[in-house]
Amino acid sequence: MTDPAGHPIPLKGEFAVLDGDLYQVRAAAGLWPYVELLPEPGRPAPAGLAPRESSDGSVGYPVQPERLEAWYSVRWTFRWHDEPFECTASSPTTLSGNYLGSDEHFAKEHLKRRVIGYRGVFPRDEITELAEHREDLLQPLHALMRRLAEADHFRPKAYAVYHGRTYAAAAEADASGLIALTTSHDRSEDLAADPRNPSAEHFLAAPEQLDAWYRIHWTFRWQGGPFDAVGTVDGRIKGVYTGGSWGFADNWQLTDESDPGHTRYTAVVDLDGVTDLEQHRTDLMTEQ
Repeated sequence: MTDPAGHPIPLKGEFAVLDGDLYQVRAAAGLWPYVELLPEPGRPAPAGLAPRESSDGSVGYPVQPERLEAWYSVRWTFRWHDEPFECTASSPTTLSGNYLGSDEHFAKEHLKRRVIGYRGVFPRDEITELAEHREDLLQPLHALMRRLAEADHFRPKAYAVYHGRTYAAAAEADASGLIALTTSHDRSEDLAADPRNPSAEHFLAAPEQLDAWYRIHWTFRWQGGPFDAVGTVDGRIKGVYTGGSWGFADNWQLTDESDPGHTRYTAVVDLDGVTDLEQHRTDLMTEQ
């Protein structure tokens, strides 16, 4: 398929624009949120990007989404005999498509049966309302990354407040009753360096020195079941199932991460698919 100037138009898939050039793309496995640019055969590699070979031997060029001018998915639709189709292939004289309508009599009379639904191949001069549909993928990704950052990726974490400033902290005191804080270079002189890790900006404080000491964690529900959030994986939230139903774990095919004496089922799900996402704060001072 070509545009009025004779340039090829992508028929279906995901595409991105980098430095004004259009590329087909795929997810960069293990490098989320990167995407991989896939130059067409004989086309120069994207400047400044290192190649990466996938498990099937194909080569892509990973790039950070913030470098892209655009990233979107494409599909085409058309009508034949006033019935709707999604385009699956094209040639100079024909278009192929999967039937999107609901007229069973029409489908059985004119189309070929698929495993699910119907398809057909049609002369171009019988096609009407040929239209391209684009779905922006770049802005939703930026929005998701902002949501993840605001929630600190949903990892349980502990914090301590010292002289009005908040620091990342250990969730438990050490054997001597001191709490490890991760501070910046402008720490107070009365904080002692952690002798176990003196070069990593870890310092020790007694509980009575602190204004507050607390732990943050998140809970949510997915498919009606309760979970404790433990972080994110490739932009999706990961949780440990806290309900008591083995049937729920089996029915929703939760991942078994159990070890001897400890049952643990997990799920990695889309953030928009969870409900009752809630942050909890536990005062660690009262637990001493």
